[in-house]
Amino acid sequence: METKEKSREKKTRERTAPAGKRPAPQRQSAGKSAPAKPRQSAPAPKGDYEVYVPDAESQRSRYGDGTEAAVPVRRTAQAPARRQAAAGKTAPKRTSRKQETQYRPYRQANMQNKARKKQTFRENVSKFFSYQNPLVRKLYKEDPAVFGEEARQARREKRAAEAEKKRKRAERLKTPAVIYTQPMSFNSRRLAVQLTTILAVVLALVLGMSVFFKVEKISVLGANVYSDWTVREWSGINIGDNLLTFGRTKASGQIIANLPYVKSARIGIKLPDTVIIEIEEEAVVYSIQDQDGVWWLMNSDGKVVEQTNAQTAKGHTQVLGVTLYQPQPSEPGVATEDAPTEVDESGMAVPALVTGAQRLNAALKILQALELNDIVGDAASVDVSQLQDIILWYGTQYQVNLGSINSSKYDIAYKITYMKNAIMQMSDYQTGILDVSFTTWPDQIGYTPFG
Repeated sequence: METKEKSREKKTRERTAPAGKRPAPQRQSAGKSAPAKPRQSAPAPKGDYEVYVPDAESQRSRYGDGTEAAVPVRRTAQAPARRQAAAGKTAPKRTSRKQETQYRPYRQANMQNKARKKQTFRENVSKFFSYQNPLVRKLYKEDPAVFGEEARQARREKRAAEAEKKRKRAERLKTPAVIYTQPMSFNSRRLAVQLTTILAVVLALVLGMSVFFKVEKISVLGANVYSDWTVREWSGINIGDNLLTFGRTKASGQIIANLPYVKSARIGIKLPDTVIIEIEEEAVVYSIQDQDGVWWLMNSDGKVVEQTNAQTAKGHTQVLGVTLYQPQPSEPGVATEDAPTEVDESGMAVPALVTGAQRLNAALKILQALELNDIVGDAASVDVSQLQDIILWYGTQYQVNLGSINSSKYDIAYKITYMKNAIMQMSDYQTGILDVSFTTWPDQIGYTPFG
């Protein structure tokens, strides 16, 4: 034991002794040659250093030749740190390997500390926004129906049931979730065949419509004034026309324009070869004179139907106090503006202050009100000579004073309705004057029997 301790102390002294006092290394024996180690270049000295050039005498004494004497040259080299300082740059501070070894534990501890702080910050943030926050726990009351153990168990059972249902369905179908198919390449020949087929079908339809669907029969419904032949002729539809391509709008327009009594016309088809024309004729027409005293028949819309005589005009409700200017069948009537004239208090004729168009519009309103109350046939005449005092004759039994057409409180339709109610309550033998103007007797109908 003492020998080992002495050898250990000796080795320690040799290791810690200065370089000059260390013992020389033992040389190997001549019989054994040690492998030659490559020379390593010494590290460049820091700071200023000198390079020595030997002279000629020392060279001769060393090599024994006649080399010329060389003048020793003293050279200096500037360290990299000084060159950077001269250029205005700051050299980075170098750290030795020993210092790196000393600082490594501190750096590792610093990095671990930073990672620990970051993880702690994340946990605190997640805790603040979770149910573990005491403030949230204090303000929030957990609903046992949603967050209770029974609710959680119910949700787990529901999810398990859905998963089992999906599994059984997948086993029953035995098909993958996604089926990948290769895209079809463009085939120009197939496209040409499809287009040709579509074109052939269209041509066949057109050819079938033009060849097979022909008009063979024309039926007319609702014609009383005109004959069926007249309606067919004015429609412009002929036997042999194409059943699906003839103009329905044009045919109905021609019927209405050329047959004055026709109020509307509708045209339909019935396969394979029948056309049905349904017309509606004017049910009621009224008589009115033109500027020459000729009687014409007119409907409640102002459309002139046809010319007639005085005897026929008496069978319709006559419109008095206004005349038409050059009326034409199937055309709207236009009132003359110069007739009739009004008479002032002195009995002198003066030009009318109300135009003929206003008189005609008032007469048409009264006719439409009569149609709404279904008393057209009982009205003998309507006189609109003075719009402030309109007179209507109900047959030859009652003279009805309707008053003004522009009454703000009672319109003309309201007055016609009250007139009908009053006449229905009176006896058949009573005759006289009914005042429905509501001016002489406010809100009342006045009755004055004939003397």
